[in-house]
Amino acid sequence: MDKFKVQKVDNCFKNSQSYEYKLNVEVNEELLKKLQNLGEIEIKNFRRPIFMINCENKNKIKGVINSKIIRVSFPDDIWEERKESFEKFLNEVL
Repeated sequence: MDKFKVQKVDNCFKNSQSYEYKLNVEVNEELLKKLQNLGEIEIKNFRRPIFMINCENKNKIKGVINSKIIRVSFPDDIWEERKESFEKFLNEVL
């Protein structure tokens, strides 16, 4: 069984390629701890709490806590390599 499904979405950031990942699990504290290896997590406590990660490699990850969807934006110049690397990481942590 696949751990996630991915589809291209409108770019959230200039000079990037953005993809939506539908996970088989909800984004919870345990998953956020694993994602923290990619960069510093910022959490905003809105009605539906969101998280954002500005990764050390310039990828940007965002999503709603307790949802199964995250969006990732990869830099335009090397997006294919970054996307492949992120998906490998995601497969390992899910």
